[in-house]
Amino acid sequence: MNHSRFLAAALVMMCLAGGAVLHARSPQAQPQPPRPRPGLTAQQTRQAIELAQGAMRELRKKTEGATEPEADPREYIVNVELLDTKDNPPRPEGESSTGKPAAKAVAPRAVVTSYRYFDDITVYSTIDLQTGRVVDIQAAQHMRTPLSDDEYEEAQAMARAKSDEVKKLYEQYGDQLSVYPQFSQFTVKGDPRVHRVVHLNYRVGKRDLSYPRPQVDLTTREVVTPAPEVEPKVRRRRDPAGNRP
Repeated sequence: MNHSRFLAAALVMMCLAGGAVLHARSPQAQPQPPRPRPGLTAQQTRQAIELAQGAMRELRKKTEGATEPEADPREYIVNVELLDTKDNPPRPEGESSTGKPAAKAVAPRAVVTSYRYFDDITVYSTIDLQTGRVVDIQAAQHMRTPLSDDEYEEAQAMARAKSDEVKKLYEQYGDQLSVYPQFSQFTVKGDPRVHRVVHLNYRVGKRDLSYPRPQVDLTTREVVTPAPEVEPKVRRRRDPAGNRP
């Protein structure tokens, strides 16, 4: 009897332990991901963009050749986001290691990402939204950077101006046309720049058009409209008697 009770107790303990292991591995037991950072207000976004653009103008003045008349003047705001500025202060002496110090609130800051075509440079400007100052600028050259809305608009206008096929398309369909882009970035042999290329796909109503599909190289300002692909014809074999199968 005592042996049976011992086995029963052991089985209960094993079940409890197994349940604890399953609970520890369940998704509910995993730490919850941090909440997304709050966004910027429209006023803060405008403020950050204006300050970043001012910093870009000053940076251009300090870049050799950037202010020459023939220099590419294009600069675009690619992204604006709120920077997580909460910082944990050092733990006072004597405080338990298990104690959680309260986060120290810091003035809100935004990071504005800009792209400049002159030298294929991406600039990250950190803006103190409380003081209205640019507190940090970091720049990186020849890196892949997302496409801005303004660049997308420029690609559409460039295709319409430089591609005869696209011109005919607008003459035929006008406001019925809609367009959506595909963005690619790549390097060309002998050129250190990362070329920013927009592939435009047109649609009439709900019907996608297979042609034209212009490729707009924003880096070189060239537009190429590849010829439509022709499906190869399947040859039918003849039997020795000359009859078709």
